[in-house]
Amino acid sequence: MPRIDYDAVREAAEGYRADMVAFLRALIRNPGTSCHEEAKSRLVVAEMDRLGYTSTRIDGLGSAIGAMGTGETIIAFDGHIDTVGVGNPENWTFDPFEGFEDDVLVGGRGASDQLGGVVSAVYGGRIAKDLGLLSDRYTYLVTATVQEEDCGGLCWLYLIEEEGLRPTFVV
Repeated sequence: MPRIDYDAVREAAEGYRADMVAFLRALIRNPGTSCHEEAKSRLVVAEMDRLGYTSTRIDGLGSAIGAMGTGETIIAFDGHIDTVGVGNPENWTFDPFEGFEDDVLVGGRGASDQLGGVVSAVYGGRIAKDLGLLSDRYTYLVTATVQEEDCGGLCWLYLIEEEGLRPTFVV
Protein backbone atom coordinates (compact mmCIF):
# COMPACT_ATOMS: atom_id res chain seq x y z
CA MET A 1 0.00 0.00 0.00
CA PRO A 2 1.42 3.42 -0.88
CA ARG A 3 2.51 5.78 1.85
CA ILE A 4 -0.11 8.46 2.51
CA ASP A 5 0.96 12.08 2.12
CA TYR A 6 -1.52 13.74 4.50
CA ASP A 7 -0.64 17.22 3.27
CA ALA A 8 -1.59 16.13 -0.26
CA VAL A 9 -4.87 14.68 1.07
CA ARG A 10 -5.70 17.97 2.82
CA GLU A 11 -4.84 19.94 -0.31
CA ALA A 12 -7.00 17.67 -2.48
CA ALA A 13 -9.91 17.95 -0.03
CA GLU A 14 -9.58 21.73 -0.05
CA GLY A 15 -9.84 21.62 -3.83
CA TYR A 16 -13.19 19.85 -3.49
CA ARG A 17 -14.49 22.12 -0.71
CA ALA A 18 -17.14 23.94 -2.79
CA ASP A 19 -18.40 20.67 -4.31
CA MET A 20 -18.58 18.97 -0.92
CA VAL A 21 -20.48 21.89 0.61
CA ALA A 22 -22.94 21.94 -2.31
CA PHE A 23 -23.45 18.17 -1.97
CA LEU A 24 -24.05 18.43 1.78
CA ARG A 25 -26.48 21.31 1.31
CA ALA A 26 -28.40 19.26 -1.30
CA LEU A 27 -28.66 16.33 1.11
CA ILE A 28 -29.92 18.61 3.90
CA ARG A 29 -32.64 20.02 1.60
CA ASN A 30 -34.18 16.54 1.29
CA PRO A 31 -35.93 15.70 4.59
CA GLY A 32 -35.40 11.92 4.28
CA THR A 33 -36.73 10.53 7.54
CA SER A 34 -36.50 6.74 7.91
CA CYS A 35 -38.28 4.94 5.05
CA HIS A 36 -38.36 8.19 3.02
CA GLU A 37 -34.71 8.42 1.92
CA GLU A 38 -35.12 7.78 -1.82
CA ALA A 39 -34.24 11.32 -2.93
CA LYS A 40 -31.11 11.26 -0.78
CA SER A 41 -30.07 7.85 -2.11
CA ARG A 42 -30.47 9.12 -5.67
CA LEU A 43 -28.39 12.22 -4.85
CA VAL A 44 -25.60 10.09 -3.40
CA VAL A 45 -25.53 7.77 -6.41
CA ALA A 46 -25.55 10.75 -8.81
CA GLU A 47 -22.61 12.33 -6.96
CA MET A 48 -20.64 9.08 -6.99
CA ASP A 49 -21.33 8.72 -10.72
CA ARG A 50 -20.16 12.30 -11.29
CA LEU A 51 -16.96 11.54 -9.37
CA GLY A 52 -16.19 8.48 -11.49
CA TYR A 53 -16.94 5.62 -9.11
CA THR A 54 -16.36 2.21 -10.68
CA SER A 55 -19.89 1.09 -9.83
CA THR A 56 -22.94 2.59 -8.12
CA ARG A 57 -26.42 1.37 -7.29
CA ILE A 58 -29.32 1.52 -4.89
CA ASP A 59 -29.83 -1.78 -3.11
CA GLY A 60 -33.12 -3.53 -2.38
CA LEU A 61 -33.67 -1.61 0.87
CA GLY A 62 -32.84 1.77 -0.66
CA SER A 63 -29.25 2.32 0.49
CA ALA A 64 -26.84 3.98 -1.96
CA ILE A 65 -23.78 1.83 -2.64
CA GLY A 66 -20.70 2.89 -4.57
CA ALA A 67 -17.35 1.24 -5.22
CA MET A 68 -14.09 2.79 -6.31
CA GLY A 69 -11.86 0.00 -7.57
CA THR A 70 -12.42 -3.73 -7.92
CA GLY A 71 -9.93 -5.37 -5.56
CA GLU A 72 -10.69 -8.33 -3.32
CA THR A 73 -10.01 -6.43 -0.08
CA ILE A 74 -13.13 -4.37 0.54
CA ILE A 75 -12.83 -1.38 2.84
CA ALA A 76 -16.33 -0.05 3.50
CA PHE A 77 -17.13 3.45 4.74
CA ASP A 78 -20.66 3.53 6.13
CA GLY A 79 -22.89 6.40 7.14
CA HIS A 80 -26.65 6.67 7.36
CA ILE A 81 -28.63 9.21 5.37
CA ASP A 82 -31.97 9.14 7.19
CA THR A 83 -32.86 11.69 9.84
CA VAL A 84 -35.37 12.07 12.60
CA GLY A 85 -38.08 14.68 12.28
CA VAL A 86 -37.60 18.29 13.34
CA GLY A 87 -40.00 18.26 16.30
CA ASN A 88 -41.51 21.68 16.83
CA PRO A 89 -40.33 23.84 13.89
CA GLU A 90 -40.73 26.96 16.05
CA ASN A 91 -37.81 25.77 18.19
CA TRP A 92 -35.45 26.21 15.23
CA THR A 93 -33.72 29.52 14.58
CA PHE A 94 -33.44 28.61 10.88
CA ASP A 95 -35.23 26.31 8.43
CA PRO A 96 -33.75 22.89 9.28
CA PHE A 97 -34.08 21.71 5.68
CA GLU A 98 -32.62 24.85 4.15
CA GLY A 99 -29.84 24.86 6.69
CA PHE A 100 -27.19 27.52 6.96
CA GLU A 101 -23.62 28.07 5.91
CA ASP A 102 -20.96 30.44 7.15
CA ASP A 103 -17.18 30.54 6.75
CA VAL A 104 -16.61 27.42 8.85
CA LEU A 105 -19.93 25.60 9.37
CA VAL A 106 -22.71 23.99 7.38
CA GLY A 107 -25.73 23.23 9.53
CA GLY A 108 -29.15 21.72 9.05
CA ARG A 109 -31.12 18.58 9.83
CA GLY A 110 -28.71 15.65 9.56
CA ALA A 111 -25.58 17.68 8.79
CA SER A 112 -23.60 16.16 11.65
CA ASP A 113 -25.63 12.95 12.01
CA GLN A 114 -24.32 11.64 9.54
CA LEU A 115 -24.64 13.47 6.25
CA GLY A 116 -21.29 15.23 6.67
CA GLY A 117 -19.63 11.86 7.15
CA VAL A 118 -21.29 10.46 4.04
CA VAL A 119 -20.07 13.45 2.02
CA SER A 120 -16.55 12.91 3.41
CA ALA A 121 -16.62 9.21 2.55
CA VAL A 122 -17.88 9.83 -1.00
CA TYR A 123 -15.19 12.43 -1.67
CA GLY A 124 -12.60 10.32 0.14
CA GLY A 125 -12.93 7.71 -2.60
CA ARG A 126 -12.32 10.31 -5.29
CA ILE A 127 -9.36 11.77 -3.41
CA ALA A 128 -7.85 8.30 -2.90
CA LYS A 129 -8.11 7.73 -6.65
CA ASP A 130 -6.73 11.18 -7.47
CA LEU A 131 -3.68 10.55 -5.28
CA GLY A 132 -3.04 7.01 -6.51
CA LEU A 133 -3.85 5.43 -3.16
CA LEU A 134 -6.03 2.71 -4.65
CA SER A 135 -4.59 -0.40 -6.24
CA ASP A 136 -6.06 -3.48 -7.87
CA ARG A 137 -5.95 -5.12 -4.42
CA TYR A 138 -8.57 -2.83 -2.82
CA THR A 139 -12.14 -1.75 -3.26
CA TYR A 140 -13.11 1.50 -1.52
CA LEU A 141 -16.81 1.00 -0.81
CA VAL A 142 -19.24 3.68 0.36
CA THR A 143 -22.57 2.67 1.86
CA ALA A 144 -25.02 5.50 2.44
CA THR A 145 -27.49 3.46 4.41
CA VAL A 146 -31.16 3.91 5.23
CA GLN A 147 -33.43 3.37 8.23
CA GLU A 148 -30.70 3.68 10.87
CA GLU A 149 -32.82 5.97 13.05
CA ASP A 150 -35.59 3.36 13.28
CA CYS A 151 -33.82 0.06 12.60
CA GLY A 152 -30.08 0.45 13.17
CA GLY A 153 -28.26 -2.48 11.59
CA LEU A 154 -31.09 -3.65 9.33
CA CYS A 155 -29.39 -2.32 6.21
CA TRP A 156 -26.15 -4.18 6.99
CA LEU A 157 -28.07 -7.36 7.83
CA TYR A 158 -29.59 -7.06 4.36
CA LEU A 159 -26.23 -6.42 2.67
CA ILE A 160 -24.62 -9.38 4.42
CA GLU A 161 -27.43 -11.93 4.32
CA GLU A 162 -29.20 -11.03 1.08
CA GLU A 163 -26.35 -9.69 -1.03
CA GLY A 164 -23.43 -11.62 0.44
CA LEU A 165 -21.34 -8.50 1.03
CA ARG A 166 -18.45 -9.26 3.37
CA PRO A 167 -16.09 -6.30 3.70
CA THR A 168 -12.67 -6.85 5.21
CA PHE A 169 -13.03 -3.61 7.20
CA VAL A 170 -15.93 -1.27 7.93
CA VAL A 171 -15.48 2.32 9.11
